[in-house]
Amino acid sequence: MEGWALAVLFAILVEAIVQVVKSGVPETVAIPGWLWPAVSAVIGVVLCIAARVDALSALGVEITVPFIGQAITGLLVSRGSNFLHDLWKKINSQNTED
Repeated sequence: MEGWALAVLFAILVEAIVQVVKSGVPETVAIPGWLWPAVSAVIGVVLCIAARVDALSALGVEITVPFIGQAITGLLVSRGSNFLHDLWKKINSQNTED
């Protein structure tokens, strides 16, 4: 289960990095909406390959090329980061309504 905890930690880290990057873009610059999931995916894949985080191997799936499992994990982490961000926004909006 340590591998899954690391994947959740990486999802939080990816979301934090994406939010920092977003905050550095001036409001006058028009950024297409599809770009942010792509940025998140690139960050997630790079982090998982660099740290050798592989959810597939944690599940017992053996892939002959190690970085493929790490890249797939990076994509999963990037999607998880978006989910965590949406969940966080929903929790915060409910807290401000009270």
